Amino acid sequence: MIDKRVGAYVGIDPTASSLHVGHLLPLMSLFWMYLHGYHSVSLLGGATAKIGDPTGRLTTRTKEHSAVRTANMVNMHYQLKKLWVNVEEYGRKFGYNWEWAWHRELVNNNTWTNKLTVIELLQIIGPGMRLGTMLARDTVKNKLSKGDGMSYAEFSYPVLQAWDWWHMYNTKDIQMQIGGADQYGNIVAGLNAVKYISSNHPDPDVRQGKDADIAQPFGFTVPLLTTAAGEKFGKSAGNAVWLDKELTSTFELYGFWMRQADADMPRYLRYFTFLPSPEIDALIEEHNQAPHERKAQHVLARNFVELIHGPAEAKAAETNHRLLFGKPSLSSLIETPKGNAAAEVEKKGPTPVTLNNAPSINITLPRSVLSKSIGKIAFAAGLAESASDGHRLVSNGSL
Repeated sequence: MIDKRVGAYVGIDPTASSLHVGHLLPLMSLFWMYLHGYHSVSLLGGATAKIGDPTGRLTTRTKEHSAVRTANMVNMHYQLKKLWVNVEEYGRKFGYNWEWAWHRELVNNNTWTNKLTVIELLQIIGPGMRLGTMLARDTVKNKLSKGDGMSYAEFSYPVLQAWDWWHMYNTKDIQMQIGGADQYGNIVAGLNAVKYISSNHPDPDVRQGKDADIAQPFGFTVPLLTTAAGEKFGKSAGNAVWLDKELTSTFELYGFWMRQADADMPRYLRYFTFLPSPEIDALIEEHNQAPHERKAQHVLARNFVELIHGPAEAKAAETNHRLLFGKPSLSSLIETPKGNAAAEVEKKGPTPVTLNNAPSINITLPRSVLSKSIGKIAFAAGLAESASDGHRLVSNGSL
């Protein structure tokens, strides 16, 4: 029997400027597979975001300006890049140290979709996407009967998503797609399309290039993150908890998990941390002895913030939360002598810039800067200490 490593991917369309907590459920599955040596790919849907997935929607998405889509795409790219780095650091706490078999990628479907012609798409994947099956999907039926109708672009979205899977299946041996439970229809459509193309591609070299016994595609869905009332968390539901610190601070993110019900702790700890199950069981038992101390919520919040923003941010969020809402001890209220604090800072040296503490790439300036000089714009953007300093930076070619 040939030992072949499974390749998996999770796709995310940049229809907002930030990832939110709901995105983490399928991503956590991908991260977990990565730590166990699987080929793991996070796919940013720069091309598919131009259409927008109609799944679960009754109204058509508002069309965004290309500049907004590009800004969203860039921000999410850096978020995913930071997440992958944090996953490796967070995993080391639980004994997962980098090995040669670990392989991860962050790709954008703009790379291949922008080169795809309509004729190629229709010729290769079109015959395998049966109209009756597509019309029978709940997403299509609900939008036609209860919503504002289904456009041809929205109807074609599963075809583009299926092509993404086929491209990565053919070029990167990605056999598994991971997604939320609401993506079941799209995943099944993609799975069937990959099987069809593998057997019917016009190029015989492509048809014969896959061993059916070891390269069968398959899908994997995870539950949706819901509220206690069963409502979905997310941008479309209007209650998204963002992973961008500019939208949801680390303190607010920590507090979000602190407000969750005791009954949800076993499930959330398994969803959003790498804690072993025996440790979670022991923690829940300890938590139940004194629920008012909210030990499980603190562990969940600290681990989640550490995964998203790094250990320094997690420690600061926990400290601030305990000082504000807890009962601090006398020793924690004693001010550290200034001399000792200064010595500690001098001893540690300057804090290195990482993906977790780097300045935000999204800087929004007022429209009035359009009439200002470049020196004043540099000052307004925080790139210079004053307008004159900005002019000096420009004249020196160092801006």
